[in-house]
Amino acid sequence: MRRMLAATLVLVAGCSLGSGPAANREPLESALIVGSAQSPDPVLARVMELKERGVVEGVVVYESFPVRIRLRAPRRVIDELEAMPRAAQSAPGDGSGRR
Repeated sequence: MRRMLAATLVLVAGCSLGSGPAANREPLESALIVGSAQSPDPVLARVMELKERGVVEGVVVYESFPVRIRLRAPRRVIDELEAMPRAAQSAPGDGSGRR
């Protein structure tokens, strides 16, 4: 019985002593990222990919056009998302629409 208890304690301690990804994580910052006017939106797709990998947290997608995304991520990830090229949204009368 004592051996089983000792083995369990060693296992639990080994699993919880900084071996997870949180031990070496960069500090997270909050940001509001504006998406692209493209469909499908490459900015939103990248955010969802990063969320799935656990790089960004607290993702909230606002219904707007272009989409707005609130998230928490390391500064380098926020900079990457803000630097992504975006298709411009055409406005009526700006010469970009059809006649």
